[in-house]
Amino acid sequence: MIIMKNSSRSILNFTIVSICYWLITIPFFLSAQTIDSTSYKQHKFINGSINKIENDSTSLSVFYEKLYRLQSTKKGRINIAHIGDSHIQADHFSGMIRQKLQLKFGNAGRGLIFPYKVAKSNEPYSYKTSSTSKWEAKRNVYYQNPLPIGVSGFTIETPDSCSEINLTVKDFPGLGYGFTDFTLFHEKGAGNYDITVCDELHCVKGTMPSSTQSYTPFISEVKFDKPMHQIILQNKITDTSTQKSTRIYGMLLENDSSGILYNMIGVNGAEYRHYKLSKYFMEQLAYLNSDLIILSLGTNEAFFPNFDKNLFYNNIDTLVTAIKAANPKASVLLTTPADSYRKARKGRVKNPDMKIARLTIINYCLQHNLAYWDLYEIMGGYGSMAKWFTAKLAAKDRVHFNGRGYQIQGNLFYNALLNGYDMYLKNGNRH
Repeated sequence: MIIMKNSSRSILNFTIVSICYWLITIPFFLSAQTIDSTSYKQHKFINGSINKIENDSTSLSVFYEKLYRLQSTKKGRINIAHIGDSHIQADHFSGMIRQKLQLKFGNAGRGLIFPYKVAKSNEPYSYKTSSTSKWEAKRNVYYQNPLPIGVSGFTIETPDSCSEINLTVKDFPGLGYGFTDFTLFHEKGAGNYDITVCDELHCVKGTMPSSTQSYTPFISEVKFDKPMHQIILQNKITDTSTQKSTRIYGMLLENDSSGILYNMIGVNGAEYRHYKLSKYFMEQLAYLNSDLIILSLGTNEAFFPNFDKNLFYNNIDTLVTAIKAANPKASVLLTTPADSYRKARKGRVKNPDMKIARLTIINYCLQHNLAYWDLYEIMGGYGSMAKWFTAKLAAKDRVHFNGRGYQIQGNLFYNALLNGYDMYLKNGNRH
């Protein structure tokens, strides 16, 4: 979601975007089971001939080698974290990449999730959350709010000692997302309720003590003896004199299989700077032990006419530097933002600043030896959003896409990544 400067426009924009997401989520869920890597070819405005991961020969060699070892031995796990804004939060784009990679290399679980519905925001189609209580919610866009932000870019908190969160995950053809390992990112200490984890019949399967600190700050884990598709988190009081609330930063769903764990971290309206300003983001992100971190940001920075490319460059550098310091074993890949339109007096017009944002990201990657994927040019370049909209692949705001549009992007990215991997194997540059 794009954040409007005027408060009344913010409310209107939030409403429009919320409606838009409800409209695009339902048809996408129905079409998400159709995984067609070449469907983009029917749209001549998509420049498939340049669809590749750029500058990857050295910057992604370690990651490609890990893919090879996983594929050849069928043992181990590769962790990927895809960080972004509203293009990522709905998980249409990243969800397609997850499905394709897991079908080829193995399914290690659904990965990181957040109860967006409990936070009154749009939620991915692959799981559902609900709660019996009202929770205070914050996303990293509002970094001045005192509620701290963790690994998901969102935080929820409630003082209700009787609160529950119900979580249900969905399977896809060839991909079962039942989980045997549930990890909760939450606040620990004397002031926090303990949490019990129950099955759909409210039978207790594990307890997460929050009232005392442990050697794993923010992390509690419960293992199950069989794959679970539904659990209920319940607050539990063990000390009425001190325990006052529960605060949740995210949830991690894993199974016992080798393969890909593809973690999505998306926040409506987010910019590069917002993740760096999130108090616990870096510390908790490191727990994911990522082998590849993908950054898909830049749309919101370039949405308004006062876009500053130098400030944008510095914000990219600040976040990437922090991510690399906290995740020294991870490869980093940036994607350029899509072409888009913005509002003007005469209606929606092309946004030339998105071209500048694209070039800034590319320059940064070249100067710091990072891989990048140029969605902007692959989708058709300046003004191409109009063609995506005419082809019924984009939303009315000409900023977001619909489910099918994101599905095509996910297929394009997957194809580019696999082509880069195949080229790595062909060139014989293996370690």
